[in-house]
Amino acid sequence: MNVPGDLRSLAEARIGRTFAGKWTVDRLVDMGGMAAVYAATHRNGKRVALKVLHAHLAADEDLRNRFLREGYVANQVEHPGAVQILDDHAEPSTNEVLLVMELLEGQSVEAWLQRAGGRLPMTDALAVAYQVLDVLDAFHKRGVVHRDIKPGNLFFTPQGVVKVLDFGLARLK
Repeated sequence: MNVPGDLRSLAEARIGRTFAGKWTVDRLVDMGGMAAVYAATHRNGKRVALKVLHAHLAADEDLRNRFLREGYVANQVEHPGAVQILDDHAEPSTNEVLLVMELLEGQSVEAWLQRAGGRLPMTDALAVAYQVLDVLDAFHKRGVVHRDIKPGNLFFTPQGVVKVLDFGLARLK
């Protein structure tokens, strides 16, 4: 996703910074309209992803609460295709809010599509669809509707597992 240069500069300035005295930002992984995602290392050596809400959005209490709600919604179901949210944290002194998530290796389905010229082979497309539908079924059984399924919110791991990301727009039935 294209983001303004000033947001990218602010996001890149966090590299090397430590959050909550324990999560050190190693590199910027991706940026979206609401947040930046980083690879980070806990002081005990555990590697994770930190999703940090953009500062100008964190000033809005409703947006901050919606962002934190994403973690609670994503953890409604134990499923191999659901991204794991491990923790959340708010830095009162800087008004920063973050989610601590499992660090995924692989690529988004959006990136995969781009490299494939905009079209996946039928067998790959069906394999992705089957896994996504299985994850959505598990969430629907718990009363959660994702509402933002798109290639950028689907992640394909080297083990062939499709992870559903970004429950920020999800609705609880």
